[in-house]
Formats: sequence, structure tokens, C-alpha cells
Amino acid sequence: MTIFMKSLFGHSSKAVFIVVLVVMTTSCSFKTMYKQLDFLIPSYVEGMVSLDSMLEEKVEQRTLVLINWHRNTQLHQYAEWLRALQRDVNNQLTEEQMLQYIATLDSFWQSLSLKVNEEMVRLLPLLNAEQREELFSNITDKNDGFREEYVDVDKNERIAQYTDRIMDSYETWLGNLTDKQESTVTQAAAKIQATAGLRLARRQQWQQSIKRILETKDSTTQKAESLGQYFKDFNSKDNVAMNTADNMNRQLLARLTVQIVYSMTDEQNAHFVSRTNDYIRMFNELAKER
Repeated sequence: MTIFMKSLFGHSSKAVFIVVLVVMTTSCSFKTMYKQLDFLIPSYVEGMVSLDSMLEEKVEQRTLVLINWHRNTQLHQYAEWLRALQRDVNNQLTEEQMLQYIATLDSFWQSLSLKVNEEMVRLLPLLNAEQREELFSNITDKNDGFREEYVDVDKNERIAQYTDRIMDSYETWLGNLTDKQESTVTQAAAKIQATAGLRLARRQQWQQSIKRILETKDSTTQKAESLGQYFKDFNSKDNVAMNTADNMNRQLLARLTVQIVYSMTDEQNAHFVSRTNDYIRMFNELAKER
């Protein structure tokens, strides 16, 4: 129902898996796209770096490993998350509960991120010099696009972006918002702490560090070990400024979600129940498919 479901499937990331999942505008499109991930993920990778036949085969193999892992271990958890949220929305949802739901979504994201890192450790050391140059050029282009869209914007434009994204998310799960709900969202969006600059710096740091590891004269095995250690250290580092802003934003959005829930109309509640039931059923059905 909330913006946090969008966070689960549309998180800005280096993970190609998430890029595909961001298309979940309707249950039908999500299910269709999920079933095509074995094609879409390799296609996305080939859009970032040209693959020879050996690498293309390995990407396809590791894509299947990633999809099977996700299908077997994650989808039921998503369904249970939605089922629990649906129950609590109908039983006096609190800010504390909503914060716990956000924390659970973060854990889903961390699990997926760690799994994608495992696959990158296997594949990145196999790139030759020309492929590395192409890959990092494309990553630079994406970072430049991120800067233009999210960093180099004035305060009013940034608030407008937040407002639009939050409105779209709530309307996905509730249908049309009332005038009062829209006003509440607008007020909350103006208080969100900007983190795009911090996230861009983190993306650039990641890019440069990976580039240095891959350009060493080390063996493929040594590069894989270095990448694995770097990913582990990178994920464990505490970014105080970003964590502080993220925590403030989580609290703000948890409070906003509770306000929206308490102001739901009967029509919105019915829309929410129908929407979440669709996804619960869809996640469970996809988890059973092999």
C-alpha cells in the first residue's frame, strides 16, 4: 500500500535484477516481466557491456541461479509481508509497526544486494580491458544521469519529485487520494531530507574502487577475492550522514502512512485489500513455478 513497496522493487541500485522489477505498475505486467527475467537480465547486462560467447553463456547461467534463489527464498516472504501489513492496516496500524515493516523491507533489499554481489564477484573479473572500459563508461553515464535528475535540482523541484513519487505510490495501492490526503502528502514531502548527493558520492566511490581492483595485474581468482572483501567492507561501513537522513525519512514516512491509513475511505480500503490480495496470490503462484 505504501511507498515502501515501491522501495522494495524500484530501489535505485547497481543490481540489474531490481531494474527489471521496477516495472510493477500492474499485477499482470509484474508477473509477465518476472517470468521473462531470464531474458531481460542478460539483455540489460549486454546493454552495459558487450559480451563474448563465453561471458554471455556465464551471464545466462548465473541469471538462472539468481532467479531460482529469489523464487525459492524471497517471494513467499514478500507475500507474508503484505499479508501482515494488510492485517495491521485493518487493526489500528501504529508508527512503530510501520517502522518495523520498513526494517523488514530493508532486510529484503540487503539479502538481494548480497546475492547480486556474489554474482558480480564471479563475473566482473572475467571482463577484458576493452569490456571494462565500456562498462565503466556506461556506469559514468548513468551516474551523470542520476546527478542531473536528482542532485542538480533546486529545492522546489526536489520537493515536487518527492511529492509525485509518494502520491503515485499511495495511489497505486489505494486508488485516488482525497484532497486532504494529497495535502498531507505535500506537507510531508517538503520535510524529506535530501540524500541524492550522498548516494551519488557512494555510487562513484563504489565505481572507482571496483575499477581499481579489476585493473590490477592480479589473477581472476585474486580479483574475485578482492571484490568479495570490498563488497563486504563497503556494505558494513557506517555512513553517518546518510543513515541519519534515512532514519529521519523513515520516521516521517511511517507517520505519513499511518495518517493515510486512518483517513482511508471505504473505497480506498477495498482497493487496498484487492491490490494486496492480487500480489499475495501472484507471489505465491510464482514461488511454486519451476
